[in-house]
Amino acid sequence: MSTFRFKQFEIQQDKCAMKIGTDGVLLGAWANIAQASSILDIGTGTGVLALMSAQRNSNAFVHALEIDQNAFSQASDNLKNSPWQNRLTVAHQSIQQYIEHSPIGIFDSIISNPPYFKIETGTVIQNTARRQARSTDALTFTTLLDCVGKILHPLGNFSVILPTQEGTEFMQLAIEKKFIIKRCIKVIPREGKASNRFLIELVFYDTPIQEDTLIIRTIEKGNHHYTAEFKQLHKDFLLAF
Repeated sequence: MSTFRFKQFEIQQDKCAMKIGTDGVLLGAWANIAQASSILDIGTGTGVLALMSAQRNSNAFVHALEIDQNAFSQASDNLKNSPWQNRLTVAHQSIQQYIEHSPIGIFDSIISNPPYFKIETGTVIQNTARRQARSTDALTFTTLLDCVGKILHPLGNFSVILPTQEGTEFMQLAIEKKFIIKRCIKVIPREGKASNRFLIELVFYDTPIQEDTLIIRTIEKGNHHYTAEFKQLHKDFLLAF
């Protein structure tokens, strides 16, 4: 499907290696950006996180970064064609390149659906663009956390979504780098199944961790249905709700 339609905007995605999926939309709906005046989306892909952020926060300016040329071109078009084009910008560069010339601590909120496959584990990704989007070749967790640490406001937050194993590793590394875990949500794909994702919010200030569980689908009378909590989270975005 080359076009993905949301309630207030649409995404063209035929040029992008990574299409719209549950992870990105879930993070975009969940991330704590309500009080932010400046938001950074690292690895924007289609631009979906940047667009969801602009819709949710009418006072925020959102900047996005994308290293893949085709994805950057498509994200640029998607942002320009949105109702919030005057508050959205995208740059064709990596976070490593961006921080070389960026002031310290300028973003109130940073969001990312980061790559997490480690190629040395034996995972084979034939498509070069897809490999770049999904693997840690170009952006390791260490590099990501180091870069975010330089440009996140002391009272700001950094939100990601990751598979359980990689999320556990990410949180351990974040703690080593003096981040504080503010929220950690276990995402369960279907009632009765084990969690397979973490929604994670990191900050730099002392705060007790908030832990919870989000079930995406439940089973009623033998049929699978989205849970009320999942619908509530996505009601302003997904046409089905």
